[in-house]
Amino acid sequence: MVAGETHQEKGRKAAYFVQRWLESTTRVVVPWVVYDTPQQTTLQLLNGKEESFDLAGYFTDATKRQFYVEVKAYDGNHSKQPVAYREYLANCYSITKQMMDHFGPDKCWEFMFVTWHPFLVDKWSQHCTEPAILEALNQYPDRLAGQEPDHDIVKTLTERLWLIVLSTRHEELVMDSRFLGHIRQLVTSSPAALP
Repeated sequence: MVAGETHQEKGRKAAYFVQRWLESTTRVVVPWVVYDTPQQTTLQLLNGKEESFDLAGYFTDATKRQFYVEVKAYDGNHSKQPVAYREYLANCYSITKQMMDHFGPDKCWEFMFVTWHPFLVDKWSQHCTEPAILEALNQYPDRLAGQEPDHDIVKTLTERLWLIVLSTRHEELVMDSRFLGHIRQLVTSSPAALP
C-alpha cells in the first residue's frame, strides 16, 4: 500500500472505531459513516460549498438532536492537527449559520472532534471557546461568505462543540455488541420504564 492509501485506510478504520465507541455509550446512535452514506454526513457552508464529516448520528434522549463527527486518527504530535481543528471550528460556525439562516428554526446540531492525540495542550481548555472560534473564522474568512461573525451564534456554538481524545486501548472498554443489543432492545421496547 502506498502512503496515501495507508493514511486513507487508517482514517476509515478510525471512523468505524469511533462509531462503535460512541454507540457503546448507549447515549447515541451513529448510523451514518461517510464511506457508506456521504449524503447523510455532508452539510452546506455559507459560501455554498459542502463539507463532509466522518460520522453523523443523534442522541437517544428526548431531544434526538443530531451531531456530526470529525475523526482525526493522528498518533503523534502531528503538526497539521491544530490547523485541521481551526478549519473544523470555522466549518462548524459556517454550517450552523447557514442552517439558521436558510432552514428554519435552529436544529441544535452538535459537532464532535475526535482525535488520538491532544494538541496545543497549553491552550487545551480554550479550544471550544468564543475566541477560538473567532480566531478560526479570521484564518478561514471564506467560511463567512462576506458576512461578519454573528456573536450570538458563536456563543451558542461553544455549547455544541465536543473535543474527545481516544486511544486504541479504548477498544478494550467498548461494550460487546451482544450486550449493547440487549440494552437497545430494552430501551426501545419500554421507554416509559426508564428514568
